[in-house]
Amino acid sequence: MIASDVEIIDLIQETSGGNKEANDRLYGLLYDDLKKLAHRIRFSWRLAETMNTTALVHEAYLKILSNKSLTPLNRLHFFRLCGRAMRYRLQDYLEKKNANKRGAGEVRVELDHPDALMISNESEEELFSLLSVLQKLESEDELISQVVECRFFSDLTIEETAKVLAISPATVKRKWTFARSYLSNSIRKSA
Repeated sequence: MIASDVEIIDLIQETSGGNKEANDRLYGLLYDDLKKLAHRIRFSWRLAETMNTTALVHEAYLKILSNKSLTPLNRLHFFRLCGRAMRYRLQDYLEKKNANKRGAGEVRVELDHPDALMISNESEEELFSLLSVLQKLESEDELISQVVECRFFSDLTIEETAKVLAISPATVKRKWTFARSYLSNSIRKSA
């Protein structure tokens, strides 16, 4: 059953207020979608052996709901925030794991499909490279970084991204096209 934005927001507010039943209901409504998102991220980067999908879901979910300064506005916004939390969890994980391995290996990025942001021969090193470049991009143009988070880490469509960022779909398309090119060029230069 798909819940409405109003129901989701009500449950988030009740959960933030300590209502365990609301938390259980909210988690039940969102869990399958969050798990699919975490699973896609985890397996597309071959983190299957070393990172647990369930743990990634739980960490993102708890991080969003325990942070009193974050107030999801609707379901899409909640998923955007969860995608961002997963991004930072992956970044922390890879920084710790690859502290001594940086710079190893050649990176090849495939960005031919208009909605793709995929790295061939996916590996932790390539994901680490992507996250590092994305962090640099974030300091240069926050909106482009937000578009990447929505499209890549939160798996939102162009229309959903436009809605959650309060910009036009045309702007999302332009920013996404630029981001794919920027990330591809930056990763190639760092390889």
